[in-house]
Amino acid sequence: MSGVRVETVPIPLPNISVQRPSRVGSELWRVTLSRFMFGRGKTLKAAKAELARQIVLATETVNVEPAFARDDDGSLIVAIDRPWGVEEYRITDDGYKNVGTYDRDTRTPAEWLAATPHYTPVLPRR
Repeated sequence: MSGVRVETVPIPLPNISVQRPSRVGSELWRVTLSRFMFGRGKTLKAAKAELARQIVLATETVNVEPAFARDDDGSLIVAIDRPWGVEEYRITDDGYKNVGTYDRDTRTPAEWLAATPHYTPVLPRR
């Protein structure tokens, strides 16, 4: 299309802060969204790209249902998909605790639990 001009302009977003490398030898920039998400990188561009990747992962994981299983000892196990990985929690009469966080891969939380030999998956009620 002739006569159309495209221009890229920066748009400041609220609650975004940028930290330059703080000391000599420190090579990491940090871009933070509020207090909850951040990206780090050797350049400002890399840090921004990492923050964008975290935001995309957060939107992808928000609709993934948690998965449940019973351990052989009777504990209830819950796996939740998070942007940083699959978090696994053990729930007993005494309370709950995070027992592991696993790298994100192509498996869903339900597939993570089903792959553990001493877990019996608990199917959701529909």
